[in-house]
Amino acid sequence: MRLFIAVNFDNTVKEQLLEIQAQLRSQSTRGNFTRPENLHLTLAFLGETSEEKVPSILKIIDDIHVLYRVLPEAKPETSSLEVSFTHTGCFTHSHKELWWIGADETCQGLSRLRAIHGELIKRLPDAGFSVDKRPFNPHITLGREVKHLRQITLTCNEIKVKVDRLSLMKSEHIGGKLTYTELFPAALPPLNQY
Repeated sequence: MRLFIAVNFDNTVKEQLLEIQAQLRSQSTRGNFTRPENLHLTLAFLGETSEEKVPSILKIIDDIHVLYRVLPEAKPETSSLEVSFTHTGCFTHSHKELWWIGADETCQGLSRLRAIHGELIKRLPDAGFSVDKRPFNPHITLGREVKHLRQITLTCNEIKVKVDRLSLMKSEHIGGKLTYTELFPAALPPLNQY
């Protein structure tokens, strides 16, 4: 199984993301655009994983839930973790463009999300997983292999994402389509619960 840990979105957030994706589509000649049901925020990519390793992944996620209440970053003025996405950008690799929406570096919830990501990256190698050591750059992919004739200009209003659970996700091709399936959702405890 090809697995990753992610934050999924409700329909309201997806509709806002799709409005920006529509701008990208209208200015592109072609591209592999993320299907609405696949929109998500990746926290950790695990890659090909045997079923026997799934309990160790779930244990790590469960441990993070316990830690979540005592992390210094988890003592906010509000009771929920919310991250704002405010700008668009493009990664280019081998002349292929990947367009995304990125998190606001000044939003309060981002430090808490980074703390959760940091705990995942710290604990996953002990369970036998290779992890990406690059700095965490939280983004939502709109489209890959995007081609266009003119410079793309996207307008992005603030999109607020409430992070209330982590999900273990499976990636597979079904009927020729890339499909992400939530295997295990794990709700984060309310911050004011402790």
